Amino acid sequence: MKDLHFTLIFLALILGAGTTLTAQVSARQQAMSRGDQPSLVLELPGAEDDDVEDLWTDWLKDTYGVKTKSTKGNKQGELSSLNFQLEGVGRGSKVDLYSRVNEVGDGSELTIWIATPAGYVSPALDQGQYVAAEKMLMNFALAVSRDQIEQDVESEEDQLSDLEKELDRLRRDKEKAEKDIVDARQKIADLEEEIRRNILDQERKQREIEEQISRVEATKRKLKGF
Repeated sequence: MKDLHFTLIFLALILGAGTTLTAQVSARQQAMSRGDQPSLVLELPGAEDDDVEDLWTDWLKDTYGVKTKSTKGNKQGELSSLNFQLEGVGRGSKVDLYSRVNEVGDGSELTIWIATPAGYVSPALDQGQYVAAEKMLMNFALAVSRDQIEQDVESEEDQLSDLEKELDRLRRDKEKAEKDIVDARQKIADLEEEIRRNILDQERKQREIEEQISRVEATKRKLKGF
């Protein structure tokens, strides 16, 4: 790990989901609120910058008990996590960590500057401290990957819920259609019965008409007899 642009490809199974995490850490010299200083950059493909920033501040608090705030007077989105112990870094002294999350392509990039009493962490300052800082970033990368998987699970569960709702709707539509068929069949049966009765009524009425015609003819014949 003598290369200043050391790259680490980290493959891990997250939450038993078989997800491959590809994270890359590199050392760069970059401008920040304290001037042009050595930094570590973690590339996070596919992770949205807003989500990463929220997770980063929560993760630092949960992992190291440090609060993270916007760097006073800085308008570039820089964050400050001050005066805390970072395992393997600072040689027992507390450190100040400055960070910034930027959108890069379809993912994001987390840049950190770690100020120790001896200077900013870099391979040139102290290889062991740099590796410890790099390990810290890779642990955060795992947290990002876990969060992405949880979001994917939530999204898949939402889609499942939508599909189940659609299936319920289809079942209700089928039940309604079946009921409509039963109602229609009953209506047809009722109409057929009504037609049958109507035919009988017509036949009865026709007989009454014929009988009435006979009575009219008979009455006419009586009239002719006078």
